[in-house]
Amino acid sequence: MLLFSNAFAQMNCGTVAPRTFINADMQAVKDSGANQRGLFFPVDCLGKKLSITVYIFRDSLGNDGITQASINSAVQTMNTDFAPMCLSFEVCRFVYVDNYNYNNYNFFKHEDEVYNLYYTPNTINMYFSGKVLGPTGILVCGYSHFPGGRDMIFITKGCAGDGKTLSHEMGHFFGLYHTFETGTGVELINGSNCLTAGDLICDTPADPGGSSGIDCQLNPYLADINGNWYVPQIGNIMSYYSPACKCGFTTQQFNRMIQQFLTNRNYLW
Repeated sequence: MLLFSNAFAQMNCGTVAPRTFINADMQAVKDSGANQRGLFFPVDCLGKKLSITVYIFRDSLGNDGITQASINSAVQTMNTDFAPMCLSFEVCRFVYVDNYNYNNYNFFKHEDEVYNLYYTPNTINMYFSGKVLGPTGILVCGYSHFPGGRDMIFITKGCAGDGKTLSHEMGHFFGLYHTFETGTGVELINGSNCLTAGDLICDTPADPGGSSGIDCQLNPYLADINGNWYVPQIGNIMSYYSPACKCGFTTQQFNRMIQQFLTNRNYLW
């Protein structure tokens, strides 16, 4: 149990941004002229409540390993994080699955099976397993699909109550990159390429993707290629710092999620 807890001290995430999604983003930035507004047009409020279908994979002894109350509590925490964009979530149904193989969930072996057997269209399908081996090939707290992908989010039961794993994966679900994303290029600390590299968002400072100490400070301190020192947002939900340090999203992150919902996931109810 100690080894398991340490492995997830930084809330490892298995979500991988598809190259096609990154390329589309980079083209949109180019088409916009990479001005200060870029992809992030302002929208005040969605005014939506979306339905979550929860699937709980039981172990070989038939144990749930997580309660409905704890999942509902985690969803309420997520609702607080998404409240500024007037988006909330509600569990509409709990489904218990007795196939214990899925409680040791493996993306490479199981996702297609789960999609074909346990999937409710037009809702956010959220699956809880004892362990989750994600698309990166390692055990993770969770992973989800970017817009354009399946409406599926996978969560390790032991991470559900940390306060931020659900919000982190929901951020990916609505198109947010990690704050330390490098698939688009490495963001410079001076912000000169903030619209064309990193997470493509300028109100999230460049992030080396490190860890945080007990005082929620960057540990160790690092510099970029220009010799400038990183001062990341330790409290950003899309970072990899301790869940205990996380507090929310930025304005441009909210605007991006609103845009992605309206463009790519507006069929959800």
